[in-house]
Amino acid sequence: MKLKFKTVLMNIAVLLVISSWANITEGQEGYFNWKTGQELPSVIELKLLSMDIPQSWNLSTNIEYWATIKFDSDRNPKIQRACFNFSDGSESCVDVQAKDVTYSSHPYFRVAIHIPAGTKRVDCYAEYIQEGKTRRTNTVTYTIIVLKKPEE
Repeated sequence: MKLKFKTVLMNIAVLLVISSWANITEGQEGYFNWKTGQELPSVIELKLLSMDIPQSWNLSTNIEYWATIKFDSDRNPKIQRACFNFSDGSESCVDVQAKDVTYSSHPYFRVAIHIPAGTKRVDCYAEYIQEGKTRRTNTVTYTIIVLKKPEE
């Protein structure tokens, strides 16, 4: 009798744990919804990893520099704009064209920017669409190294 009672209590405890877990995760993204029996879609998160800007002998405001921004995402989000904050206090946002976004094992996008003279640092974040709303990514920083021409 005691063995049957312990077994029944153990089964009830297991069911309580499972049902409480189902209540906790209900409505959370990326989890199984026990009421509908369907897996909920995961949230698209876009995380910038790094930025690279080709170096030249002298930075010029008349030249467009192609910034390559590497990112990580579990899906292919629609990236709208890349915004840059320069160390001199100026800002610039550039529309990201779909043709300039590459979704591969190492995804990245490219945009042409004008870098103000005397800039030492460039901060970049991107804006993308998630569930009909514009979201902002984290910020990555690139340090400008001005190369000097060798003495002739």
